[in-house]
Amino acid sequence: METVRRRGAVIALLLVTLTLGGVAPPALASRAADDRRSMTQLTNHSRETHDVRRARIALTISELARRHSLAMARRGYLFHTDNPERVYLDGKTWHVWGENVGVTGGGLADLEQAFMASAPHRANILDQRFRRVAIGVVRADGLVWVTVFFWG
Repeated sequence: METVRRRGAVIALLLVTLTLGGVAPPALASRAADDRRSMTQLTNHSRETHDVRRARIALTISELARRHSLAMARRGYLFHTDNPERVYLDGKTWHVWGENVGVTGGGLADLEQAFMASAPHRANILDQRFRRVAIGVVRADGLVWVTVFFWG
């Protein structure tokens, strides 16, 4: 088994979602799914542009990533998952993982550009060993909070 590499630094930009008590009304749930889909497309576009195979989205684990984004939004600052092996990967076969977290007041494309401009975040996005991705997006108070968790 390959040594787990922990990569991912924190980027602070700016973005928004409104979630009450962890349960989003239908319109917000739909927006969250659209945001997740958009961020997945942006991530995979960056990978494909650099001849890296697309990462497959894991919807169940993406809910865990959304909860992490919600926790960041509630606290008002970025932080990484304390124990990703337990939170995301319990019971999964894996060798390496990485996590990008960010916040933006712009759009998701702006955040993806910021990730690609940051060496540790870019390395996670373009790591060919990462075959799966979980993405959680939360909009709150004019900001968009994003967690992108990769593993392979």
